[in-house]
Amino acid sequence: MKRFLLNLQLHFSLFLLIQIIGAGCLYAQNTRDTAWVKPFKKDNNIQLYGGYSGSSFIFQTKKTPREYFRLLANNAGYTGFNLNYKYLSLFYDFTLPYTSLADRTTGLRNRNLQVSQFGYRLGVELGFQRVDGMLFEVRGRRRDPPVTFENIRYRRYEANFYLFTNPKHFSYSAANFYSSLQRQTAGSWLFMVSPKYQQFSFAKANLIGDEAKDSMVYELVKPQPAWVSAIGYVGYSCNIVMEGGWSVSPTLLVGAGGQYPLYDNRFNPKEISLVYSAIGRINCGYNGDHFFSYLSASHDYARDHLPAAHLHLQNSDFSLTVGYRFPSLKHKIMGLL
Repeated sequence: MKRFLLNLQLHFSLFLLIQIIGAGCLYAQNTRDTAWVKPFKKDNNIQLYGGYSGSSFIFQTKKTPREYFRLLANNAGYTGFNLNYKYLSLFYDFTLPYTSLADRTTGLRNRNLQVSQFGYRLGVELGFQRVDGMLFEVRGRRRDPPVTFENIRYRRYEANFYLFTNPKHFSYSAANFYSSLQRQTAGSWLFMVSPKYQQFSFAKANLIGDEAKDSMVYELVKPQPAWVSAIGYVGYSCNIVMEGGWSVSPTLLVGAGGQYPLYDNRFNPKEISLVYSAIGRINCGYNGDHFFSYLSASHDYARDHLPAAHLHLQNSDFSLTVGYRFPSLKHKIMGLL
């Protein structure tokens, strides 16, 4: 119960923050053509969702580029709910039992959190990822249990700022969150700027070299590197509308930018280096006046630089969402909602 309340408090606090930031996304934006995009009369909803998410970290050593090591977060299935009522949004999810790569008793965890606010022309997302411990699959021996590295930690904080070129005819919220109805097929070029902070660290500072099996992997993140980066993306998103309220909505972005290291320059010169990334998403489902349901798949790739290796980071997510719309109550809740 305590863990539930702590997670709920974190999600609620982040939502209030994104609402303040997102207010600028709704200010002074172009009027939308209702022949193309129509809001629903029932603008509140509750959603149940479930899926599977995973992260992999591929280290390509600089001395021998053909040599690489693939570490995995403790990827797992999840389920949860999301309640949206007026300007309040509450959501909570948890890991499904027996879906993790490693047993929960190992202490390996992979946590992701993302909140967003989209207007007609502008949008903003805030994201956080925390990986406590990783797994190493021995190539050619996938039937064997993966080797666990419980003391490696990874953190990522990011913000994504969107600009859409066709806000009059296309709704990104309708395509990705089914919060409004796209009445005719339309699309839009989009631009995104994404600043990030990332870091590898150890749970125990004196862990390096304690065990023979650790030396190969821990050497790659020995400086406990931290770095900041900023990537500019260009892409296209569209909503292909079919009869009966069904639609398919693909989005693709590619980008490049710069990375600046924050770790000790004895390991690597402090200079800006090139990084690049690609993001793909697709949603398909039914969007009705009372109910909506959609399948969602996403995959993103980014190439960063560490002192001893190039880091190829990949995140994937597959999910199913079912939602129900309902009207606002006649009387305000506690005089606020």
